[in-house]
Amino acid sequence: MRIIVEIPPTQQGIRLIDEMMKDYIAIHSLPYERELCFVLHELVINAVEAMQKVEDPERQSIQVKIENIHGTIRMCVIDFADGIPEQEWQEVLTYEMDAMGESFDRGRGLFFVQHMVDQLWFEYIAPHQFLVGVTKKIVV
Repeated sequence: MRIIVEIPPTQQGIRLIDEMMKDYIAIHSLPYERELCFVLHELVINAVEAMQKVEDPERQSIQVKIENIHGTIRMCVIDFADGIPEQEWQEVLTYEMDAMGESFDRGRGLFFVQHMVDQLWFEYIAPHQFLVGVTKKIVV
């Protein structure tokens, strides 16, 4: 089953995805409920934060794709911001508490996500279209 949803980059959009993911997991009796919800929540929050810098009203949406294929769940979040520069991809996956200074509540999401999934990747789909995707094997 594949779900594709377009949401506004708002707190309401985040809540909608959170509830939708809980329902998706319940309907399909999937394991790893907390982990899958956390992962998607973090990916959507990052997209919402990236979209705050975008002023073009034509680009004010986020796409969320979820599919379960042969025991692997795949989640992708696509925003219409400028994305993470490729030379910084490895850096955003590294969390060093000493380097964070006073902002302990920032910069940890992708670090935790990468340890909860089997695969995490970044991809530029087009100019101003950035995808963050994850896969996780699930055994039902």
